[in-house]
Amino acid sequence: MQIAKIDIYTFRAEVSQTVFTSFSSIPSRAMALMRLEDTEGAYGWGEIWGNFPTFTTEHRAKLAGWALTQYLIGAEVNEADPGAFCSALRTKLHVLAIQAHEPGPVNGIVAATSQALWDLAARKAGIPLRHLLNPDASDLVPAYASGLNPNDCVENVIRCRAEGYQAFKLKIGFGADIDDRNIKALMDVMGDGERLFVDANQRWALEEAIANADRLGEFPIDWLEEPMLADRPADEWRTLKAACSIPLAGGENLYAREDITEALEWLDFVQPDVGKWGGIEACMAVAGETLKAGRIYCPHWLSGGVGLMHSAQMLAAAGGDGVLEVDSNENPLRTTIAALVPGIKDGDFHMSNAPGIGIDVPLDALGDWATGHEAFS
Repeated sequence: MQIAKIDIYTFRAEVSQTVFTSFSSIPSRAMALMRLEDTEGAYGWGEIWGNFPTFTTEHRAKLAGWALTQYLIGAEVNEADPGAFCSALRTKLHVLAIQAHEPGPVNGIVAATSQALWDLAARKAGIPLRHLLNPDASDLVPAYASGLNPNDCVENVIRCRAEGYQAFKLKIGFGADIDDRNIKALMDVMGDGERLFVDANQRWALEEAIANADRLGEFPIDWLEEPMLADRPADEWRTLKAACSIPLAGGENLYAREDITEALEWLDFVQPDVGKWGGIEACMAVAGETLKAGRIYCPHWLSGGVGLMHSAQMLAAAGGDGVLEVDSNENPLRTTIAALVPGIKDGDFHMSNAPGIGIDVPLDALGDWATGHEAFS
């Protein structure tokens, strides 16, 4: 397939409630989308990751339009192996990542390119992306409601349960008093078979992480996510793993294959992000390596609806016991798109059988939040 056109769209939605993490907050929700079209008029969608800080969304959208045109317009891509093209694209853009000192944004625009090319290839094949990746992929995956804020977590668990969720993830790292109060309150309202995960968002140093993990071990928590900075030395992670009774989760902030491979030693749940690093081909390779090592692959995602669809398709293709992360916070840029698939029922995320990621982006429905559009051909 030969690429003929690139469209970059940006959206921003003001929300009534800020999303809080242990290191900062997200006061509005943004989304940058890439649409690639080939010479036959077929197209595919990708999402350029950018939820924190919020202005990074517009920056990365601009970077994508500036940096990718010369490499994509007119490019021939083997629709049986879009990953080979993306691997070459990463190599070509490596100098930009170094010279501009922006490996994150460059990784993000390549990852979105990967998503769009794989979506395009699956649409041309007339099958869902998950079946292009694995013909035996399921049509549904277990899911959890993510990003529960510390100030209204009980109300949101009750709401999310009514929406069909049976697993939830609470933001922690706000101090033992607040964290324990919230976990105890959630334990009081959670039912039999429901699961609770917690995410510290890289809050603690090693000694703090050990102390907090020891205290949190008193609760029936299924995983403790990113208790330390993701780039702390391996010896620190080994020490924490040895001292921690709770399974450890992480991976969204690891950006090299060798780093993720090493982390399989201490991570029980491995969470690469299809928009932050690697795109479809690299994340699927990590998923395979994770399952081979006896760990659980759980794709990370906390942004707009297109990346969520890609994450669901990948988890279905990978198999295993992983659960899909679905942001529980107010975000019409996610819910408007997610409404196009069957969605959550009895704890599972049900996908469409339409080709590609199963949806076409409803640009008209998203119009109230549109902030920009650039087209390149």
